Amino acid sequence: MGGFLRASMLRESSERELLSARFPEFSSLGSLHVMIAAFEIAVARLFEPDTDLRKISLFVADMRRAFGPELPSLETEALICFMLGEDVAIDDIPASKRTAAMIFTLGAFADFIERNEPEVDELLLKAERRAFDRGHHPELAE
Repeated sequence: MGGFLRASMLRESSERELLSARFPEFSSLGSLHVMIAAFEIAVARLFEPDTDLRKISLFVADMRRAFGPELPSLETEALICFMLGEDVAIDDIPASKRTAAMIFTLGAFADFIERNEPEVDELLLKAERRAFDRGHHPELAE
């Protein structure tokens, strides 16, 4: 999963497509938790815990302009707010929209850090460690 997320974040289309074709290998619960942990880390780096909802809304609006209508805007806002500790209902968000929201947010984070490869790699290694520390066994990035 780390490799797929890295390719997505750094806009490495051919690598992302190659890994996407193998995605069933990465669909384990452990891999899902790598994506969740990466999203948590990115959100924590982008926003303070008490960030005003308007700042989050502006960020998501910018993401929508950059990524297009595929971005599930309301769901992305809800997930970001949830990660910041807000009491937001997310149980009804379909898995496909959660996944899209997280991947697009990771892409926006990569843009925020100017696609700095060492920082992306560090985030993904931390995410893999966090998933492992939580008792999940993801496929680890090479």
